[in-house]
Amino acid sequence: MKRTANLIVQHLLWRGLYYFSVLILNILIARFFAAEKSGQIFYIINNLAFILLLVSISLESGTVYFISSGKLDARQMARFCLLWSLVASTISGLAWWLGLRLTGSSFFGDGAFLGASLMFIGGVLLTTFFNALFYAKHQFALPNKILLSINVCLIVLMIFRNEMIWIRNHFLVLYFFSYALQGVLLLISFFVWYPEKNNRGLPSSSVLRIVIKYSLAALTANIIYFLVNRMDYWFVANYCSANDLGNYIQASKLGQMMLIVPSILGATLFPIMSSGKQINGNADIKSVVRVLLWTNLSICLFIALPGYWAFPFLFGKTFNHMYFIFLLFIPGILCMTANYPLTASNSGNNLIARNITGSFLALIIIASGDFFILPYAGYRSAAIISSVGYFSYYCYTLLLYRKDHMSRLSDFLVIKKTDLSWLGLYIKRLLWKNAIHE
Repeated sequence: MKRTANLIVQHLLWRGLYYFSVLILNILIARFFAAEKSGQIFYIINNLAFILLLVSISLESGTVYFISSGKLDARQMARFCLLWSLVASTISGLAWWLGLRLTGSSFFGDGAFLGASLMFIGGVLLTTFFNALFYAKHQFALPNKILLSINVCLIVLMIFRNEMIWIRNHFLVLYFFSYALQGVLLLISFFVWYPEKNNRGLPSSSVLRIVIKYSLAALTANIIYFLVNRMDYWFVANYCSANDLGNYIQASKLGQMMLIVPSILGATLFPIMSSGKQINGNADIKSVVRVLLWTNLSICLFIALPGYWAFPFLFGKTFNHMYFIFLLFIPGILCMTANYPLTASNSGNNLIARNITGSFLALIIIASGDFFILPYAGYRSAAIISSVGYFSYYCYTLLLYRKDHMSRLSDFLVIKKTDLSWLGLYIKRLLWKNAIHE
């Protein structure tokens, strides 16, 4: 039990430190490049991320599931992931080059940018796959330490950029190269940490078919989730100024970071929610919803109160529109926060179709709103439309959950004294369950 608790604490600690370094680096990039340039950078990364999502086929999902269940050898799958990274990088690179050419992008003739983009693509694929391989082996600290170390180096370079002209002029290339470096370090670390035995070669074709089939199913859900959260970037980029895009993306990224804890907590508590042995599970889930909702509401208020002055101070004076965009995102943030335990319950009770239907409903609302309203109402309407989409998803999930369990609406909103004790009970039972399986 102590070992399991230590693993969970290490995971939360190092993952938390990594995300904190991401926030600091994000602020430094925003201050250095200002809203217009940083918006273009993150917009480019968003486009690359979508291409990467497609060519990765969500292989990491099948990898974690089948290695954890003991049906797949980690070293054999690591070799296949390396091979697929090379293939997928080639496909992605060609697609990216063709896209830049067809759109007439000014980056098309920039050799350094194209080379850096290719390194970024390969690095992200390696990072995604080998991070998943480490997690499947219950090694959470080492990969996050590697990612954190790379980010710390970038932060140091950003702090002293004025003293190093070359770094100042080529930071974007270095930033993209850092992803390649962390991917290679994760690859090397995995094979060093888990040395070869007598299982050389690749997984059998029959096993790979099962893994890929599972991964493709996960890919469908991941594509919908990606579009729900980032499709608005494309509309804002097309109809609004570069400065507006920079403000919008930063506000969106800040909102998405606030969903990290709910997503981690939802994933951690999922085994207990789906267990047939849990006591009064419906009350447990409602308790988690209330705790998450009021926690993130408090954080939103804490950020919003000084945000009007704090955002331009932290990110730079060009981010003077970020505050109002963030305010418009808050309802959506809270809806997504409260939705995590309910969607986890659906998954645990073999009701995944509800999650897909709800997210698809949100996608239709956001796509329709951005297409018909944003061109006339401006970038702020995109935040409102996204919040409406998230709200619709939550209402759909909540309506079906209340119907199944005959719950009152107040059960999901009014905080109770017993909520923290329920949360403590969750963690204890999770640790005890894992300790028994060990």
